[in-house]
Amino acid sequence: PGTAFTRSIGDAMAEELGVFAEPEMLSRELKPNDKILVCASDGVFEFLTNQSVIDICAKFNDPLEACRAVVAEAYELWLQYELRTDDITIIVIFIDEIRNDPASRRPSGSGSYASSKRMNFGLDAKGMQKELEAELEDDDEEDEESDEEFEEQTIHTSGVKPVRKNVSKEKSKEIAKLKAQGAKAAAQDTEPFDIKKLATPKTDAEKESIEEAIKASVMFRNVTHQQREMIYQCMESVKVKEGEWVIKQGSVGDKYYIIDEGQFEVRILPDGVKDETGEGGNIIHLYEGSRKLHIHPSFGELALMYSAPRSASIIAKSDGHLWALHRSAFRQVLTESKDDRKDLKKVLEKIPYFQYCDSDAINKIATMMDEVSFGRGENIAEQGFPGKTMYVMKNGSCYSMEMSASGTKRGTLKAKSFFGDEIFSNSDGLYGKTVVSLQTTTCWALDRATAEKTMKPIIDLSESSDKKSESSSGKHKKSSKKSSH
Repeated sequence: PGTAFTRSIGDAMAEELGVFAEPEMLSRELKPNDKILVCASDGVFEFLTNQSVIDICAKFNDPLEACRAVVAEAYELWLQYELRTDDITIIVIFIDEIRNDPASRRPSGSGSYASSKRMNFGLDAKGMQKELEAELEDDDEEDEESDEEFEEQTIHTSGVKPVRKNVSKEKSKEIAKLKAQGAKAAAQDTEPFDIKKLATPKTDAEKESIEEAIKASVMFRNVTHQQREMIYQCMESVKVKEGEWVIKQGSVGDKYYIIDEGQFEVRILPDGVKDETGEGGNIIHLYEGSRKLHIHPSFGELALMYSAPRSASIIAKSDGHLWALHRSAFRQVLTESKDDRKDLKKVLEKIPYFQYCDSDAINKIATMMDEVSFGRGENIAEQGFPGKTMYVMKNGSCYSMEMSASGTKRGTLKAKSFFGDEIFSNSDGLYGKTVVSLQTTTCWALDRATAEKTMKPIIDLSESSDKKSESSSGKHKKSSKKSSH
């Protein structure tokens, strides 16, 4: 953090450029469908997107537990990609009911408000409405009449700052560099792994402790009940003594750890600094697990996805107990259990954005996708509007419309159809077509943040291989020219 006088100097210089200290006040009316209110410092959103924070909070019934989960996740990401952390503070409010009481509203004229405008993308909304209504009338044999109306989406464009969806370019380079260092080790991670030898039965209390730790993790978000039971069995019991090193900074990790009981120091050595004292560097955090308090923090989650050097050392401050899950065991759990996403994987292989993915990567992506349902007449995607999610249809049917200068394309989407993948490759992230459900429809959904986080190391590795191939091909052509002379 900076000091008072340096910030004062910065403020003085910025003032000349038009930056002023008056806070910007924005107002948004709460609606009945607003369920979670989050107020957090920028340290929370450094590596987590808005949607990621909401996804974590939505898994809890207690807002305090939601706060703890978000803080733990944000802190873990800071330790993976930085040698420090920013302020990580969060307030979570679960909204049970919104009462439409005019007396409780703030009178107009007090404070500053951001206005909202309807964005116009050249779409004939009324014409589209009529066509959709006609489609719905034709489909009445399959579904009962519904009184649902098409809700117009409103996007705030005036006075609202754009939401930052990615980390800075500098951090992206550092993250890519960190992941690339473990690419060679990942290639060696192909040996068969016998999870039956590792599996051990767990008591209900032990399962409860493990469940408390993994329920907020994206990696375990979509596991089935059968997979979850296998994960419980594959968790290794690790007893540690005071002063014992669990992981060492710079070593390639292959295990994810849950603290069942005990205190563990997080130590970091700055880049280029040798560990002369053998203590592992400065203490930047203290993890504490407790069965009595039902607190079970975890670390090393990224090791379940790919090999990468550990960004910090973890040393036991007291005697304790850990649960450890090996990456190979985790992968086999996902593949050996009953595969109810077989068709989904086949569809993913056809989507251009996932062209660099091998079968293992496709399995990971399929595992991370959520199952969501839409009622008859729901607007799933709207052409020209920002999109956050790609969909693969599991069952049901949808009406699609794509308008362009050359005309309008209309069609019906069925099971195994996909749409919304263009938001991954387009810089503006806008949907290319409008899709509305004609009947109750279930889809597999993949949000943009999860896709980018999963695909970035794969794309980087593939591009690196392509460059090497091009370089090798160029050298071969030069040598051929020399031999011809």
